[in-house]
Amino acid sequence: MEGKGIFLVGLLLLSIADISTAQNCPKGSPKLFVFGDSYVDTGNWPKNVGGPWKEPFGKTFPGKPNGRASDGRVLTDHIASFMGIESPTPYQQRDTSKSIQQGLNFAYGGSGVFPTWAKDSLTVQIDQFEQLLKENVCCQCDLDSSVALVSTGINDYSFYSAAKKGSNDGLPAFTEGLVNQLAADLQRINRLGVKKVVVATLPVIGCLPLHVIPPNSYQNCDEESNKNAKIHNQVLQKAVGKLNTDDGNKNTFVILDLYNAMASAIDQFRRDAANTEHKNPLQPCCSKTVEFICSAEGLCSNPKSSFFFDQAHPSDNGWNVIYSFLQGSLNNDLKA
Repeated sequence: MEGKGIFLVGLLLLSIADISTAQNCPKGSPKLFVFGDSYVDTGNWPKNVGGPWKEPFGKTFPGKPNGRASDGRVLTDHIASFMGIESPTPYQQRDTSKSIQQGLNFAYGGSGVFPTWAKDSLTVQIDQFEQLLKENVCCQCDLDSSVALVSTGINDYSFYSAAKKGSNDGLPAFTEGLVNQLAADLQRINRLGVKKVVVATLPVIGCLPLHVIPPNSYQNCDEESNKNAKIHNQVLQKAVGKLNTDDGNKNTFVILDLYNAMASAIDQFRRDAANTEHKNPLQPCCSKTVEFICSAEGLCSNPKSSFFFDQAHPSDNGWNVIYSFLQGSLNNDLKA
């Protein structure tokens, strides 16, 4: 009987603790958790390495380098704005609980689903997120109303191409393995408590300035690279569909169609070329690079008029136009 009384007292104490936690937990405070590469990294790249922490990055916004691979905003900033919150603090810049009120950005430029040139693969980024949850530093209260944004894969294909010296031998099997791992990572994020997981498709890789043909002509997209990106996106679409079916909720995992948004944005830029200073969307504002990093020497006179800032990344203006083509699907999928 005495043992039963101790058990009931323990149960009562647990219940009181649960009620107290619930009362201290602000409900409905959306947060954005970001995972991926330089398309969404807002400052995790080491400052002592340079890269997006050096001029001319950040020239348009905020007027100085701030860790974004652009002259201004990147995809993360637009998604955060859509959610009505400030862009989340980069993981490497977190310091106090106040710095994670909008969520956290774990994305790392140069990273991929698999290990590439950068140390922090998608798996490592999710490990960092999980560790913060275990330490109760972050966010368990708000996960139900929060969103995870995942944008990755470009560097995996670049790394694969470099290893294969440009050959596509074995590419279908590589794509299948890559998407399988990506799907497992998306599911893991969801199981950690984030109820809405948004994953971006690959963009029109063949239209990135570093892939245009002939090289340095900035005239034509490489359709072979675009075809490979489409295949990846089709496999991803199928994998995400299966995740939703298995989850019993068709809206948990959401595809963000970056491919068609970027393609449409480039087409619009071409149509409006007569009214813009920068006539060719495929020609980057920053045409001179040192070890693939933009150099201030050779920068165009007005980055605000360009579509691509450097050989691989849209400019602030480019992301603005891309976002305009994403808004419809965001309205449908994130407000559903």
